[in-house]
Amino acid sequence: MKFDVSTILLVIVAVIPGLFAQRTRNQLVPRSFAPQGASAELAELVALGVATHGILAFLLATVSLLIGWIHEGQPDYYFSKLDSLIVSQWFSQHIVEACLIASAYVFVSFFFSHWLGFLYGVWRSNSPFTTRLFAKATWLRKRFGVTGLLGERPIIYEVLNPALDRDGTKSVFVELEMKDGLGFYSGQLSQFAIVKDDEPHKPVYLIDVWYKKDRNDDYISVATDGIMIDLADAVTLLVKQVDPSLPVGDQPPISEEIAALAYKFVE
Repeated sequence: MKFDVSTILLVIVAVIPGLFAQRTRNQLVPRSFAPQGASAELAELVALGVATHGILAFLLATVSLLIGWIHEGQPDYYFSKLDSLIVSQWFSQHIVEACLIASAYVFVSFFFSHWLGFLYGVWRSNSPFTTRLFAKATWLRKRFGVTGLLGERPIIYEVLNPALDRDGTKSVFVELEMKDGLGFYSGQLSQFAIVKDDEPHKPVYLIDVWYKKDRNDDYISVATDGIMIDLADAVTLLVKQVDPSLPVGDQPPISEEIAALAYKFVE
């Protein structure tokens, strides 16, 4: 098996930083389930990797300008030093130092790309630029009928993902009406599977679970740490997001309130 050194270096420099950034971003927002070929996947990794090196170069240049301005009185002092440096000659005379510097930069780029992926995820989840653009660009709606961008995230994520406000993350409570008259389950949503919209099996995990057999019955607390339910076995799903900082009473008001909503929904 032959190893191409240039290909290995290209993967280390351009692809792996993009992979770290992509994995971190996918931990914050679900990636698109749309089919994506190998070329598109590679292009995204390379784009994220190149962006990592570009931002690092910009930061290093900014630091060099500041240090040159503070210590030497000339912002471009270190740039002029680099311009006068014969890189090939320096590398040939300082092989060990060059390898150490290159290795250090590679590891720094890996670490930096990880946190860039976090920023990418935050930016993608909030979409501040497009949100403000479509909020103010009324001419797009009047002339072309464009009201916003189509999202690629599955519906279950849009419905069950906890909303954010200025005080923190809201708690999600749900009530599920089971098929074949198997009763109603109500509780706080702890976890849910992010799958395609056409996937019938969508598990959700509830804690602080309450149950009743018929709609007019009273809820009874279920003596369990939690329960996992497949939405494929449910008829209806009611969702209510609640601010956890609000005071609650001795009884389970969330379950009763959701039950009331379910009753109104059926009527």
